[in-house]
Amino acid sequence: MEQKLTIQRVTDAKLRREFIMFPFRLYRGDPCWVAPLIGDEKKFLLARSNPFLKDNPIELFLCRHGNETVGRIAAVLNRDHQRQHHDRCGFFGMFECVNDVQAADMLMQAAASWLRENGCDTLRGPTSFSVNGIAGLLLDGFKAPPVVLMAYNPPYYRELIEGLGFHQAMRFFAYEVSRETIRFPRAIGRLEERLRDNGIRIRIFDLRQAERDMAILIDLFNKAWADNWGFIPTTLAEGLEDLKKMRPVIRPDLIFFAEKEGRPVGFSLSVPDINQALRPLGGRLFPFGWLQLLGSLKKIDAIRVTLMGVLKEYRQLGIDLAFYRMTAENAYRHGIYKAEMSWILESNEAMNRVLRHINAQVTKTYALYEKPIA
Repeated sequence: MEQKLTIQRVTDAKLRREFIMFPFRLYRGDPCWVAPLIGDEKKFLLARSNPFLKDNPIELFLCRHGNETVGRIAAVLNRDHQRQHHDRCGFFGMFECVNDVQAADMLMQAAASWLRENGCDTLRGPTSFSVNGIAGLLLDGFKAPPVVLMAYNPPYYRELIEGLGFHQAMRFFAYEVSRETIRFPRAIGRLEERLRDNGIRIRIFDLRQAERDMAILIDLFNKAWADNWGFIPTTLAEGLEDLKKMRPVIRPDLIFFAEKEGRPVGFSLSVPDINQALRPLGGRLFPFGWLQLLGSLKKIDAIRVTLMGVLKEYRQLGIDLAFYRMTAENAYRHGIYKAEMSWILESNEAMNRVLRHINAQVTKTYALYEKPIA
């Protein structure tokens, strides 16, 4: 008798481990997939170690074919989003599935049902667990591994999700630039002089005052990004948790603040692409993975420009161009000659224009999908 597909809710540590380990089997043999550290994944799913989960409940589901897992999904009741946008949107994330439309449908139905029970009328994703984390479905650019905190998935996911009636809610891009291709306008020197004449100075992140500077960065992010599509404010607790994870690889001279007479008015955050070092580890630091990691960290040759924001009243002064030039200059000192700028909303024409202005090229496209579930 043929075994049927079933949905199983994750209710204990054993099933949570199965949830974490399923992608390791799904992506076996895929040269571009970067396995997350298993220990970090365990912490990510627990409210005691993930500040986001303290106020934003999730429910995890597995799709099983007999005793074999063939898919997983997280349903995310993102109250931060609902408070910000005054809607009843729910989210799905951590979606992984074999190429089987029935399995994908059952996973989406399970997430939709739980979210509907919790008052949601729309299902959007993928986000893990919010747009401030790893978000979006990769639509093109499958020949290169993802950089740090960017999504990766098989090409067939698009057909599965669109086949289930989801439509694109928003697209966004990853741009790439290298030392050989980057082009700054000839007037960049005069522009920086003009900034100084207007009382604007740029300083780097101070690790000795890390909590203070992270609080400044979070405040600027929440103000500068407030009008962006899908924006969700982040908290200092979330920022400090991210800082703790990334502190071993952070380069303070790749994080900048623009200040007008001492008042912070803009920031830029770039981090080394730690995925280059994680990729060979297969998700395991022990017993000897940490030694390999220490060696690999020294060989990282790319960064991701992760976040940048300037307060509205200072956006036409060229602060963003100054940030890019200083980031490139300081990256060269570390032997880093390539950068990805991601992600950039399709609707953010100002930022897309600046990146085209410095000769950055789109290398990957992502999308968030949604459909009504009421």
